[in-house]
Amino acid sequence: MMPGTSEPAELHAAPPIVLCVDPDADTLTAAELLLSDAGYEPVLAESGKVAMRIVSITRPDLILVDVNLPEMDGYEVCAALQRNPDLSYLPVVLIGSPETPPDRARAVALGAVDVLVKPLTRDVVLATVAKHVKTNAWWQELQQDQELRQESVAAAPKRATPTSDWEQFKDVFAKQVGLTPEQRQRITALTPLQLYAAPGLPVPPQKIARLIADHLKLPYQALLIADRIAMGVLPTPFCKTNMVVALIESPTERSFVLSDPFNWELVQMLRRVEGRPPKLSVAEPAKILALFDEEVAEVARASAGPQTNPQSGLTYDVADETIRVSPDEVNEKSAPIIRLVNQLIENAYAMAASDVHIEPGENDVVVRYRIDGILRVAHQFPQPRLIHPLVSRVKIMAELDIVERRLPQDGRIIFKRFSTRGADFDLRVATAPMNHGEKVVMRILDKRRAVLPLTELGFSERNMRLYREHIATPYGMILHVGPTGSGKSMSLYSALNEIRRPDINIQTAEDPIEYTLPGINQLQVNREIGLTFSRALRSYLRQDPDIILVGEIRDRETADVAIEAALTGHLLLSTLHTNDAASTLVRLIEMGIEPFMVSSSIVVLCAQRLLRRLCSSCKQPYRPSEDERRLLGVDATTDVTLHKPVGCDMCNQIGYKGRVGTHEMLVPNDRLRRAITTKGMTAEALKRHAVDECGMTTLYWDAMEKVRAGLCCLEDVLTEVRRDEFDSRPGWMFEDLGLERPANRDEPLA
Repeated sequence: MMPGTSEPAELHAAPPIVLCVDPDADTLTAAELLLSDAGYEPVLAESGKVAMRIVSITRPDLILVDVNLPEMDGYEVCAALQRNPDLSYLPVVLIGSPETPPDRARAVALGAVDVLVKPLTRDVVLATVAKHVKTNAWWQELQQDQELRQESVAAAPKRATPTSDWEQFKDVFAKQVGLTPEQRQRITALTPLQLYAAPGLPVPPQKIARLIADHLKLPYQALLIADRIAMGVLPTPFCKTNMVVALIESPTERSFVLSDPFNWELVQMLRRVEGRPPKLSVAEPAKILALFDEEVAEVARASAGPQTNPQSGLTYDVADETIRVSPDEVNEKSAPIIRLVNQLIENAYAMAASDVHIEPGENDVVVRYRIDGILRVAHQFPQPRLIHPLVSRVKIMAELDIVERRLPQDGRIIFKRFSTRGADFDLRVATAPMNHGEKVVMRILDKRRAVLPLTELGFSERNMRLYREHIATPYGMILHVGPTGSGKSMSLYSALNEIRRPDINIQTAEDPIEYTLPGINQLQVNREIGLTFSRALRSYLRQDPDIILVGEIRDRETADVAIEAALTGHLLLSTLHTNDAASTLVRLIEMGIEPFMVSSSIVVLCAQRLLRRLCSSCKQPYRPSEDERRLLGVDATTDVTLHKPVGCDMCNQIGYKGRVGTHEMLVPNDRLRRAITTKGMTAEALKRHAVDECGMTTLYWDAMEKVRAGLCCLEDVLTEVRRDEFDSRPGWMFEDLGLERPANRDEPLA
């Protein structure tokens, strides 16, 4: 059914009409001769306006149009055709020059079937024309089917999609998201596409799409970009009506992204397109529609500067307002830039990214998302000048100084003020000057994200027992330590969520407030007005608290007040940026805290990291080598099976899905407290005391336990945790694995 390369005579009794639009008379003459000799009927136009007059009189089978036309360029011809329902199914091929090649993203948005760059050979022109004359025949048939289907739907009584899968999903959906009886009743008669836009539902469209994908065991398409769209497969009006788009999987393979996989007729139509069962994935309607939004697609072209008249600049027609942009830069207040920044942020949120990096380069602008702890390139714009309007737009959203480009700045974005799709999350923004412009990093703070229970944070059974026992203590200090992004905040919130009760007063001082918990008094630190951690903490001591959470101990003053609170009948929880538990003790002493106060106040020190979790659907078992056994701390007789990543649809071919915590839990006893107060005690010596006398499992060995359990890959874990300087295997490991204790533990194991 799909376009091929057979001769036009097989499709038409009369020669197919090909409209050629080009400002160069010699090019039109050459096209006329070539197409006539091949059996087509060429029609010529030297401008876009002339072409539109011809189309209104004679309907061609294909339009070949140069993008660089006077008055009305090739993009505007495409746009005019899309606005006319009678002409929107006409295939259009956009042609450009090496200096101004067609913008593929804009071509996709405007419904073009192909893009070509001059000079064109005879074979390329004839192959393209033959292919898309067949595209026209297929699309006209599809348009007729679509119109007949719409007429039958209009004549039939309105009802929801009748498939049993859809009815079953609605029941599952209502239970999973906790709908009220009234909300359940409201979705009874809805179709899948109506569910995405249903008012009053506590579920964003991204989550609905993910739930549909999980229910039907299909992949969720978190990111859609124009470079992956298969042009000329489905007409743009059909894509918009049915919320479907074709993707390029490989040079010989396609797949389809759709919002309503319950639509049996649509799936059967896609099967006709492919000639076999189609490969499907799911995305919310807004993500598909964004591909056909000309304002977003136009940004990359606009940022490269004007293509036809460098002196005139660029003009945007947005909501009946004409915006002229100078050739030197794209205005950060222009609609395309606004839409692009919003889309970058919303895509990152949909992909469950924790951070968005917008980075300037000498020849491009790179956007990277941190997903499951790993930075991945999401977009690469080949126009370096795009960095200035992007950064300025982010600064406007964060209420920062857009004029100051020499100094770093920090701010916060409340994204629901700018989102047209109801997204409710905040972003912590940091900018810094680089050699090719300013870089922006945005940390996504999802206040609606549920706080995980302690049992889902990756604590081993031993560490969980210790932790639960000590967070119930009436006073003292509990510290979570590790680098940025190691899960410290989630651990603290999970602890508070477990111990909060109506009869205790819990107060927090945070920067920023990352999660909102009911029944807890949360304060946002604001250093600009003098509301620092230490000042908030001193105030809390006069407000009858039982438990205090301080977001971070950053300086001596905050540390002094925190320890004072811990020693005067309050349970204090906080974080510190150190590498492990033992070095935290030394760090506090080096900050100027008396050693005896450190030893008296500490109840639990928990160092942690986040490790990538292997995808349970595709991880592959294997037998470890001798070197790997040494790293695992086991001998040749120990039965061990390890796992490595493979990649499948469930994990987007990465091999990893989600993360799991690994922990180093230090609970001081009397001997260790005495060691802390010993003058000149080093972090290494304290670590040995903690292992030998307190039974501490170090980060390394807790991570190795997760490797043996098949949760993580050994090679990946070694990028996050470091081997200890001595054989620090804990006592339980020798007992559980039947190993002999070494006589000398001064050397590292491997």
